[in-house]
Amino acid sequence: MKISIFDEKIIKPLEGFGLTHPFWHMHIETLRNTWIAMSILFVLVLIANYFLRKKINIVAIVYEKAVEFFNDLCKESFGKKFRYEYFSFVSTIFFFTLAGCLIGLLPFCDESTKDLNTTLALGSLSFFYVQYQKIKIHGFIAFLKEFTEPFIVLLPLNIIGELAKVASMSFRLFGNILGGAIIYLIIINALEPYKIYFIIFSLAGLFIYWIATKIINLEKHYFANWFLKFILIIVFFLAGTQIFFGIFEGIVQSFVITMLTITYLAVAIQEENDDEEELIIA
Repeated sequence: MKISIFDEKIIKPLEGFGLTHPFWHMHIETLRNTWIAMSILFVLVLIANYFLRKKINIVAIVYEKAVEFFNDLCKESFGKKFRYEYFSFVSTIFFFTLAGCLIGLLPFCDESTKDLNTTLALGSLSFFYVQYQKIKIHGFIAFLKEFTEPFIVLLPLNIIGELAKVASMSFRLFGNILGGAIIYLIIINALEPYKIYFIIFSLAGLFIYWIATKIINLEKHYFANWFLKFILIIVFFLAGTQIFFGIFEGIVQSFVITMLTITYLAVAIQEENDDEEELIIA
């Protein structure tokens, strides 16, 4: 009988309560990758804080542009009254998700966002934060009343529709990141029998391209230029694939889940903003 929790890559903390479904399992690798991602974010914050104390430099400019972007985004979505209140939450959702997606680029690490537990936690966090803001702004009675509109018979559908937001955010992020990882893995496995030939071809292609640029003017030799560029495309095919599925897709998916959070928050405080506008007009 296995008595050590480290004999497998999962921990079953609720097994004593009869909850043995994989949904209740904690994945050790996901926890490790998540903590690595958070540690990297913490280090980047310290680096940014250091450079902000110096004279004008590229690091400080990049950091200030990122802050300005999310500040403007919150201002346009929530108005001046709420932009600072939601700025921290919105930017945290984005950068945490992005770090969870990009951590897979490091050796021996994997995307924490391709684990359904991680994406479900993000979706649930966003969902409960929006509900909290609804209650805070409109009151608990108005919050409950919203589920009975326009007719009380629609109560079950309204509840299901609200809970569906969690599934929508969670499965969208989980499916896209996992799908990209699977496609990249398929490509790697397909090239596995030919990896020695691929390495030789890559080194030879780079060497030939370097020699050709020294000997001849490639701009005057169309066929040679086209052929050598084709070789470079093949050489950097895997790198380009990883850049697309690892970086570009991670940025897109992080922005999507952030925009969904912003949209749900904007809808939650919409009536409050409308009331303020009516008072200003009056």
